[in-house]
Amino acid sequence: MKYILILITSIPLFANELYVNFEQKFMDADWDFLPEVPSSFEQNNSESIEVGFLYKKIQGKIYTNEIELNLERSTEPKNVTLNAKKDGGSIGYNIDHKNLVYISYENQVADPQVFSCYEFSGFILGGCDNASFIISSSNPKYDNLGSNIISINGDTNTFSIGYTRYINNFWLGSFSFDIGQTKYNYNWLSPIEDIQSPFLLNLTFNGIILGEAITNTLSRLPQREKWESYQINFGFKQKFVSVYNFNLIGEYDFVFLDFKNYFEYADTPKYNFKIRAGIEIDFKNVSVTLFGDLYKNNLIGFEPITFNQRSEHYFKKAYGELGASVNFRF
Repeated sequence: MKYILILITSIPLFANELYVNFEQKFMDADWDFLPEVPSSFEQNNSESIEVGFLYKKIQGKIYTNEIELNLERSTEPKNVTLNAKKDGGSIGYNIDHKNLVYISYENQVADPQVFSCYEFSGFILGGCDNASFIISSSNPKYDNLGSNIISINGDTNTFSIGYTRYINNFWLGSFSFDIGQTKYNYNWLSPIEDIQSPFLLNLTFNGIILGEAITNTLSRLPQREKWESYQINFGFKQKFVSVYNFNLIGEYDFVFLDFKNYFEYADTPKYNFKIRAGIEIDFKNVSVTLFGDLYKNNLIGFEPITFNQRSEHYFKKAYGELGASVNFRF
């Protein structure tokens, strides 16, 4: 894969065609015209840069994307904001002017989430001011936590192979199909799992035993054992009703997922559907697009890093964003 990325980054220097695309998407929980989001969702901001090229019959792209999902809860930890970066690329071969085959790869890494306190069914453990019990450990493996009680890390890697058919008629611009594999790697660290004191583990609050509360809550953290998913994607793109420099666009993406070695807490969706609708303003070498994205089952199948045991209960609800992009062609 290293050599493919080197090839992707070097070919644009000799490309026959080249483009650069900037895209930004937003979500705000106060926007009533978007689907209702879970109570903890506050805002989401996503920024992407993509460079694409055509060199003879070789076509490819490289891109980077950053998302910041602001999450605020009523229980500890209250701020569980997710920041993640995704880098990837694809390279393909044009069989002719209507048929493209390609391979792609992407890596998505989340910033570590570090919390000073964590609530376990009414018990708050950690070092914050409202903690029920202050928990610390002399074990050197927890030194990196400092005064915090838990840290969570995660990254995903996706490899796929696909095919695109360019149709370019009034109703349909292109059709694409690909299959991919995503590998999920999560880890978390907390001295809470080392608590062995019978006094603490048998404490009862409102009929809840602390030891049982800890076991149940820790089981909802991302599993440490690696797991993977296999995914089939279908995509359709439209550009129609052109008036002068204005075009209506539509994009439709269907994804079907099969998880392997994943310990499911509840019944999670095995498919998703995304629709993008917007207006494109096209000039000689620049186009500007204003659009909205609507997802059937949140971001499952589109942003792998957002999915694990801790978040899977969010993925049965619709999700929407507004966005804009600027594309420069050279």
